[in-house]
Amino acid sequence: MNVIQLRQDPTSDNAVINLVEAARAKFAAEFSGSDQGFDSMIWNVKLKADRTTSNTRPRLHFTRYGILDAPLPAVFADVIKSWLMLGPWSNIRSLGPKLDMARLLWEAILTRRKNVADDFRWDDLCEEDLNQAELLMLDKWFPSTAHKAATRLIALTEFLMARRICRPLYYKPQSPRIEDANRHTIAGQEEKMAMLPSQRALEGLAEIYNRDATEPQDRLRACALAILVVTGFRIGELLTLPLNCEVEEERAGKQRYGLRYYKEKARGDERMFAIRWLTTTGAELARQAIAEIRRITQPFRERARILEEDPERVPIPGFSWADRMTRAEVEEVMCLSGDCVNHISHDKLPRHKAKRGYYYIAAEVERYLLSLRVEKLWTVDRRDGTQQMLSESLFIAPRNFFRLRNATFPLLIEPVLTQQMADFLSSRVSSTGISKSAFQRFDIRETSGEYCQITSHQLRHWLNTIADKGGLPMEMLTRWMGRENPRDTDAYRHLTCDERLEQIRSSIRAGETSGQAAEFYNSLAPEGREEYLDGRVQAVHYTPFGVCLHDYAVSPCEFQMACIRGCPDFLRIKGDQRQQTLLIQLEGRTERIRGASVKDLDGGKGLAKAWVDHCAKTLEGIRAARAVDDDPTVEDGSMVRPFGN
Repeated sequence: MNVIQLRQDPTSDNAVINLVEAARAKFAAEFSGSDQGFDSMIWNVKLKADRTTSNTRPRLHFTRYGILDAPLPAVFADVIKSWLMLGPWSNIRSLGPKLDMARLLWEAILTRRKNVADDFRWDDLCEEDLNQAELLMLDKWFPSTAHKAATRLIALTEFLMARRICRPLYYKPQSPRIEDANRHTIAGQEEKMAMLPSQRALEGLAEIYNRDATEPQDRLRACALAILVVTGFRIGELLTLPLNCEVEEERAGKQRYGLRYYKEKARGDERMFAIRWLTTTGAELARQAIAEIRRITQPFRERARILEEDPERVPIPGFSWADRMTRAEVEEVMCLSGDCVNHISHDKLPRHKAKRGYYYIAAEVERYLLSLRVEKLWTVDRRDGTQQMLSESLFIAPRNFFRLRNATFPLLIEPVLTQQMADFLSSRVSSTGISKSAFQRFDIRETSGEYCQITSHQLRHWLNTIADKGGLPMEMLTRWMGRENPRDTDAYRHLTCDERLEQIRSSIRAGETSGQAAEFYNSLAPEGREEYLDGRVQAVHYTPFGVCLHDYAVSPCEFQMACIRGCPDFLRIKGDQRQQTLLIQLEGRTERIRGASVKDLDGGKGLAKAWVDHCAKTLEGIRAARAVDDDPTVEDGSMVRPFGN
């Protein structure tokens, strides 16, 4: 029998004790008033959500992976809980994936220890455990999910190593980042285009907004979609818009219009306002939609203020707490029909016998309504000690407002939920029956006869593609869509090769491109220009520094795709900040390589001269490309040919 001899490290034990004590203290502060404890097998973290517009109920199960009744041992679970508790809580939806990764790590530890883990210690954690955990991730999840989980695994080990809880571990994830390697293949393009909403669905949305939606429930959601179409907000950003979201200012003599919103996926814990500036057309539609939303929700907002003034009650207009109420009066304040009130359990809503019939006590009716009311009377926790209250939010509605078959409770005001928007766009089968989308209710179908469907995220993809077709630079597109990383924006770009070619042709037609091709185009008679463009501009490839029109089907590339070394078909976009930055970085790297090569040349190394010549040619091209930005006669956004005539 093999006995595993564990290394006893009192420093590690003390570090674990200190870590868990700190986490327990934070848990007690964060979840004060909750009936759950740090040692609970299940945590309900809904209390820590900073937005109330999502109807998800996140629960963290500290159990073995795939088993809900087998708790993780305390020696392992307490450290994982501490990692989650002491880490950033800006997005509670990330806690579940982090915990799932940790649960698989425990399965990996059990595998190495042959399911004997009674004497597990954190200073026994090794690279083999990490490798086995990653293999389990690849076995159970998609490669992209496994890669994200592997990065979380590294984050956990770095957290532990920094606190001397485990020994130094040297491990590199084996699951690669899944890049869109097939982005330029036919199959890849088809997959990308499938992310976009169909043309018929987009037309249908316009028909719903302009023609079909007449009831307040439909108008409110149709107006919300109108804002979504012109802004590209994430659905959570849309539904947490403040009432006073509109911003207007004058810049460089021009008036501009934008919407203030709470940015999702932002760095840091505090929720700060960002502004999404809109085009003239977008601003017109947004103004119209917001004005209508305010009209619809104004009575809801007045009721929300009453609830916020006395959050422990649901005051009933016209009644004091001790008043008696008839069944008809209760049905009126709850908007119930028939004898529906009699179907409410008497434990929840007591009724009292009188000489003639029954009566209700207003205080008990209030108590019943309070049990139905949302717990939080706000939509956004700004994480600075303040919240955006319901009365300060644009999207609010009475309870059951969107359930056409249920009674609406006008005395109870709630935020509009993401699921309520999703139900408007796509049908859904639930325990209460089938929820028909607006496309079904208004009989809007695809050419195949199927009902149209769309998601709010598809609208975001679509808006990115429109901006891309219009020639927005990647950096501006990234900023306009509220993202942190330009690589995230690239996943939303859906132009086909033909569309990118047409983008170049349009630039030449509009006089926004300089160089030989543009000059020759303008010298031709109008009737011959399109034929020239079709023949001349047949291929395009994008580089980090610009675009190139060289057609490899005609001749090989003499620059080996290093267009910056003088390709006459290369075009720079003047004023493109990302291209400028990359050119400066390339210039610095090339200068360093050239300096090293010169030293090697002096030392008599044979290949050094070729490197010196290569670097000199590259530097010459870089400086010519950068000079494009210094030409005052060329407008920003124009495509300029730095090399050749």
